[in-house]
Amino acid sequence: MGLVSKFQEWQKKEFVRNSFMLLSTSTLAQIISFGVYPLLTRLYTPEDFGVVNVLLSIVGLLAILSTGRYEPALVLERDDKSAKSLFQLIVLINLGLFVVGQLVFTLFARPIGSLFHTTGNMERWLPLIPVMVLMAGLWQCLNNFCVRQKKFKVIGEYNMVKSTSNAGLKLAFGYAGMLRSGLVVSTIIAYFSALALSLVRMGKQLKGIFEIDKQQMREMAVKYANFPKFELPNALSNMLAGNLPMLLLPFFFGMDEIGMFSLALTLGFCPVGLFTGSMDQVLYKNMVEKYHNQESLKPVVSRFCRNTAVGLLPFFVLFFFIAEWFFTVLFGAQWSQAGVYFKIMLPWLFMVTMTASLTAVPKIFFKQRTAMLIEFTYIFFRVAALFVGIWRNDFTLAVICFSAVSAIMVTVQLVWYFSLISRHEKCLK
Repeated sequence: MGLVSKFQEWQKKEFVRNSFMLLSTSTLAQIISFGVYPLLTRLYTPEDFGVVNVLLSIVGLLAILSTGRYEPALVLERDDKSAKSLFQLIVLINLGLFVVGQLVFTLFARPIGSLFHTTGNMERWLPLIPVMVLMAGLWQCLNNFCVRQKKFKVIGEYNMVKSTSNAGLKLAFGYAGMLRSGLVVSTIIAYFSALALSLVRMGKQLKGIFEIDKQQMREMAVKYANFPKFELPNALSNMLAGNLPMLLLPFFFGMDEIGMFSLALTLGFCPVGLFTGSMDQVLYKNMVEKYHNQESLKPVVSRFCRNTAVGLLPFFVLFFFIAEWFFTVLFGAQWSQAGVYFKIMLPWLFMVTMTASLTAVPKIFFKQRTAMLIEFTYIFFRVAALFVGIWRNDFTLAVICFSAVSAIMVTVQLVWYFSLISRHEKCLK
């Protein structure tokens, strides 16, 4: 009976309940998605995976620009009417970039596609990039609006629909013989399906969202000008730093090697991304509320880091020893090198798991400028690390240097976050 009472008390805690809901739905979606990978790697070639991941890297980079990086302010803004004007501003920026991007990627598809060393036809997919960027930008905006409204269930449903439909369609297209287009087409349909469902689910909360007040929209643009001024370059450099291998290495190495590395990245960052994304939604809202109420943030952040380290470290240690065997058995002998890359990345992945959910800390304390400078330093060292491998014409060396530098820089970020929180705690006393 004591255990039941304890569980009921645990369920009543909003932070824990929301975290568990997001994490459980994301985990289930990821299990379904991962479940089909042993089949996908036997249907599609490493080159196919390389092409789609290069496209997704470009989309991820442009998606940062598509919102002006105003979307985190949707959670910070206290007034609901002002938040809706901010929502409208973000959508207008997104649509503007879509129009410009569509012109560029349609008119210059051939010269852009020729830059990548691949036998796959990159040119035909480039005009679809603005469409994917549009959907990604709309979701970034809607996602933060859901956090504001504490509609975490909608976020969980989005992750579930996108992951499961993507996995199912990749299989269907692969068995139907669409081996050159299946991975890309399934990704686009999955993005659209998940976004459409989320818009329907948030229908009531979005009512009147397009009753535009131009004056208030301008006020919001000015009030949160630091977000595009500092947060945008910061986020852009962060995304660029994370996707550097997929954007830079295709100029010097074959798509087969890129495909191997992309599988290691996918299997490493999908579960890490879903975990940190789930925690980030709830942690951000929780920290903002405590900051507004002049409460201590340190216990929440310290507890999160401690629990994350204790809970996940054993799994990282285990995979260090079984990574190559795991990839060979699960995906086939041709993918064994992906296991080598995965093992190299583990220290970096662990530190990202600890840190990525805390990226809201600089936003809360309005330290976007410092965060931006750290990110610029980060990207400089990561480019240098990749060029060590390029100089030696050694793809594995490029991965080793890149992962080592990334792990060190993420650790530096974590230390900085705690220093910001500590200074805040002193002001409370």
